[in-house]
Amino acid sequence: MHSHILPDFDDGAKNAEVALELIEHLKKQGVRNICLTPHFYTNEMSLEDYLRERQEKFEAFLPYIPEDVNIVLGCEVYVTDYLFNNSVLNGLTYGNSRYIMTEFSYKSTFQESTMQKLYMLLQNHGLIPIIPHVERYPNLIDHPDKIADLKDAGVLIQTNISNYTQSSPFFKKRKLLKLIDKGLIDIIGSDTHSMKHNPPDCFREALTTIAEKCSPRAVKHMMATAEKIFNSAV
Repeated sequence: MHSHILPDFDDGAKNAEVALELIEHLKKQGVRNICLTPHFYTNEMSLEDYLRERQEKFEAFLPYIPEDVNIVLGCEVYVTDYLFNNSVLNGLTYGNSRYIMTEFSYKSTFQESTMQKLYMLLQNHGLIPIIPHVERYPNLIDHPDKIADLKDAGVLIQTNISNYTQSSPFFKKRKLLKLIDKGLIDIIGSDTHSMKHNPPDCFREALTTIAEKCSPRAVKHMMATAEKIFNSAV
């Protein structure tokens, strides 16, 4: 649901060879449906330029994609006021779906300014925001009530697999597992950039940890949510 595998575009895979290595490692973890979500920094690039360049890179990569992998094209949108200079944002969603991955400043307190942007996406554009790597927002993971408010508004929450391994920080992992156990996290993703930056080879370990520490039902919930989004995108 979250990857930077599209080569030669953002800070993810540098070329097709690296991208295929990442895909192969995901396949070894049992992953067959992959969303390519390259960064879109709305304060640095116009929507038109982003969509044009992303499409060019995607078409160049298409011949290399293995036949046994299903791909959906999306993006990770860094939300600023500039985003709303565009009347149509459909090109930024997961494929043909209404779901859009929306990143904010990690210092955000999710008060009036941020919430106004989320409501604009929800109400004015009819989109469903997904906030990626919730663990990077101290004001969210330290205040579960704020996550609950976001979910009540219609926002979905994503977390990265790197937080659920043996080597991940214990207290942070425990805090996130409690959020999962309370039903406050909807999706898990790799956010893989390379074999050094968020490597994709701990997907299975992360799911096993969540199943053991929370419940198999929690894993099924996240997989079902991901499946719903993916199916609506194709």
